[in-house]
Amino acid sequence: MVLGLASVTGCANPFAGNPGAIAEAYEKAGRYDEAAREIELAVRSHPRNAALRRQATRIHREGGNDDRALGHLEVLAVDLAPGDAEAWIEIGDLEKRRENIDDAYVAYRRAAQLAPDDVRAVSGLALTADSLGFDEEAEAAYASWAELEQQETEYPANSR
Repeated sequence: MVLGLASVTGCANPFAGNPGAIAEAYEKAGRYDEAAREIELAVRSHPRNAALRRQATRIHREGGNDDRALGHLEVLAVDLAPGDAEAWIEIGDLEKRRENIDDAYVAYRRAAQLAPDDVRAVSGLALTADSLGFDEEAEAAYASWAELEQQETEYPANSR
């Protein structure tokens, strides 16, 4: 339907040059099965494209397929952008939602190592370390979290 409209109207392909555009159009329409199919085709064609991996993560997460979302996040975090704290935070969030606290802890710990000033990474580490009984690590993370919250209160322009 999406591509058919461009050919019927005689318009140039509005999706040329953006391998994730068709998936994005389906996603915006709430058609997650079609979006997932199209993003997987785009990722297969461009497996090292970090932006497509992020888009695939979002589409699969919104479509309720956490396993596929996690797979794309892992490729992103481990292979394509190992220094990207955001990818590790997303893994932590997803694993926490799936009640895989051990895996969430590992992801948040990596995120906090990469971005010690990111309140999401530090708070995730504090909560998961606490859940696992890593008392000393949890206390240190809670202290860092409180300090970061205080800094955001004192200097809101520096916060996200």
